[in-house]
Amino acid sequence: MASTKTAFDRYLKAITELQSHVVESQRGLLQETAKRMAETTQRDQRIFVFGTGHSHLLAEEGFYRAGGLANVVPILSEHFMLHNLPSLGSRIERTPGIADMILDRYAPEPGEMLFVVSNSGVNHLPVEMALQGRNRDVFVIGISSFAYAREAPLSDLGLRLDQAVNIALDNGGFPGDALLEMDELNWRVAPSSTIVNALIWNALVAETAQQLQTSGITPPIYISLNVDGAAEHNQALLKKWRSRNIHL
Repeated sequence: MASTKTAFDRYLKAITELQSHVVESQRGLLQETAKRMAETTQRDQRIFVFGTGHSHLLAEEGFYRAGGLANVVPILSEHFMLHNLPSLGSRIERTPGIADMILDRYAPEPGEMLFVVSNSGVNHLPVEMALQGRNRDVFVIGISSFAYAREAPLSDLGLRLDQAVNIALDNGGFPGDALLEMDELNWRVAPSSTIVNALIWNALVAETAQQLQTSGITPPIYISLNVDGAAEHNQALLKKWRSRNIHL
């Protein structure tokens, strides 16, 4: 029997409930992560963000963003993004031996942070990236769907992302990512991971900024260039971080 609610309404209800659950069920882990981000920022160290496929969007969300932290460095390469032969990216994220090459380019230092985002939580490259980051004494945060990772086949590493990181955060998504069931359709539609991942990230940024302020430190936050005084403010941040961020 067809639902009397529109798909708009059902998706809004489902995604709102999921966001609340993700935050409330992991409040302690989120606080711990934000504390680590604040300490890293206070030391003038960097926070790297990496993902493949659609998960790379979180690296762009964190980078050079109005209201975002200036010490965030995205790990980006067209080879594992979507705009240039996405099937190649799908193959690369399942190929061993690439993480060290990428990390060598960005040269993270001991004590810095690395967020690894992988919705399925099982592909070789994200898990390898987490392991190699930890081998370099980088503090690694994983964001994935725990439910998806427990159903998806493991890579040759034999580990899920949540088993390879210092702190594992769950975006609460269904296996396959799509959220909404449809009448007379055998699969769900409309994914949840991008929305929930962005919620997790920006909630962490907000909490990090607050913790820095509580410690008497002005958080290094970019301002939209459409706001008075933003150009001078941002220029000072760029001057500080440009030599340590290859994308600036």
